[in-house]
Amino acid sequence: MKRIFIILFLFVLVFPLATRAEEISSFKVAMEVNPNGKFLVVEKIVYDFGVPMVEKHGIYRDIPYQYKIENKTREIGLKVLSVKDENGASVNYERSTGNGVVRLKIGKANVLVSGLKTYVITYEISDAVNFFDNQDEIYWNVTGNGWEVPIILAEARISAPFFGTEKDKIQAVCYTGVYGAKDKNCQIGWQGEEIVLTAGSLAASEGLSVAVGWPKGLVKGPSEASILWNKIRQFLPLLFPIIIFIYLYIYWKKHGKDPAGRGTIIPEYEPPKQMLPGEGGVVIDEKMDTRDITATVIDLARRGYFKLAEVEKKVLGIGAGKDWKIIKTKEADANLSDFEKELYDTFLSGRQEVLVSDLKQQTTARQHIKKMKELVYEAVVVKGWFAANPDKARQKFVGIGTAIIIGLFVAGGALGLFQFGAIMIISLIISAALFIIFGKYMPQKTEEGALAKEYLDGFKMFLSVTEKDRVEFHFSPSAHPEKFAEYLPWAIIFGVEKQWAEVFKGIDLPAPDWYEGNWSGMYTAMILSDSLHSFDSNFSKAMTAVGASAAAGGASGFGGGGFSGGGFGGGGGGSW
Repeated sequence: MKRIFIILFLFVLVFPLATRAEEISSFKVAMEVNPNGKFLVVEKIVYDFGVPMVEKHGIYRDIPYQYKIENKTREIGLKVLSVKDENGASVNYERSTGNGVVRLKIGKANVLVSGLKTYVITYEISDAVNFFDNQDEIYWNVTGNGWEVPIILAEARISAPFFGTEKDKIQAVCYTGVYGAKDKNCQIGWQGEEIVLTAGSLAASEGLSVAVGWPKGLVKGPSEASILWNKIRQFLPLLFPIIIFIYLYIYWKKHGKDPAGRGTIIPEYEPPKQMLPGEGGVVIDEKMDTRDITATVIDLARRGYFKLAEVEKKVLGIGAGKDWKIIKTKEADANLSDFEKELYDTFLSGRQEVLVSDLKQQTTARQHIKKMKELVYEAVVVKGWFAANPDKARQKFVGIGTAIIIGLFVAGGALGLFQFGAIMIISLIISAALFIIFGKYMPQKTEEGALAKEYLDGFKMFLSVTEKDRVEFHFSPSAHPEKFAEYLPWAIIFGVEKQWAEVFKGIDLPAPDWYEGNWSGMYTAMILSDSLHSFDSNFSKAMTAVGASAAAGGASGFGGGGFSGGGFGGGGGGSW
């Protein structure tokens, strides 16, 4: 027990010597106010890294440039000129911007520091002089209230060319403590033509703020043009979406707008020749979606390549909805297009049958579906309906838009673009939306493609005809029962399969040999349509899975309105 006590005693005695907390030995700021309203700030920070438990590389200094004043945002100009050591040698630093604050990360990641280090930060400030009716002034948070370590000595030396002749008319006041404190534990005096404001020891999160006022007319205020420009500058980011809209519109007119075609739609009584349902789906809406794949499945089944059979899913012996089995009835042959062969292989390559619900687990199915879509897009170009691959035309613009937006975000931090705040963010969101919207319309049909689209619209008109208007189409469903199955894939593409089935309501149709369903002794066009609608929903699910600010500044520092943390400047810092 005695030995343990001695060890503990030695630990308590030695440990404080082995680790010494960090602090800022002195934080001295020199400010020179120029008659043009700008002033130079030189911060000399002597940072004592002590003997930390974790080794450090340097310090970071946060300097705000946006301030909330009476629910409005005021922005000052901040230009960092240099970061040096006490000998005038440049010190490595990285600058970043965000949330109205410039952060200077000073030091190198591969260099460790300890003990006393001096950092001299020089920057120029503009638009930070406050102009009031009775006087002008600067109200400046010298140290900032965001430091994580105590400051042993804080000092501000403020000079101006007119201080020598107007010394008796210069007012000065200082505040210390945590943010909002009105303590005046500081000394004010003149040394030559400089006002010197000094504060003693400040704890972590405590700071020194100063206000210096002088008669009006000694410092030039901002011109009307400058004031107007500062207001306009805040809204400059809104030019982004305007410029982008103009560019996209011009590009669309030249490369995306479809030819006029005939301009009239008339009923067509049969599908276009030399066009397959999957291709027709792309001509209609310029993309190969799951409904187009479903229609191709139905068309291949109707043409005898496989059979669709309803099966009941069971969980623990209890019925849990429908599934479908695709059963091979004929090998793929030369009568299939390239994309139809790819779809056929999705289901039946190397096997006799497959459950639709099993497709979502298969990597090869994902590859086949992706390849099938690519082949359809190639086919509509080869057959002369599109000037270029519609999917690539669309994706190119989405990609360009995404790259530009990402580029703006990445460059925004480096160039300080985000000083515009919410306006910049809104501008980028609108710009991104414009690319997405215009990208949808960028695929361009040829003249032949525009005519084909009008023909398909006429065919859709025929398939969706109502009982009342059927006579005008001179079409008798009972005389052409075979047309129901033949045109069904096209009705699926147009989304009018129920209307097409309604045309054959009450007509005795033979049950299809390519679909095994639970007819319960009854088969009608509407029952098959409902079954196929359910198939499309489940098939779509399977295919989807397969394709799967700183403190307030600007108010006066005099007249009871001042406090520690008030005014421009401020921020804080720490070690890293």
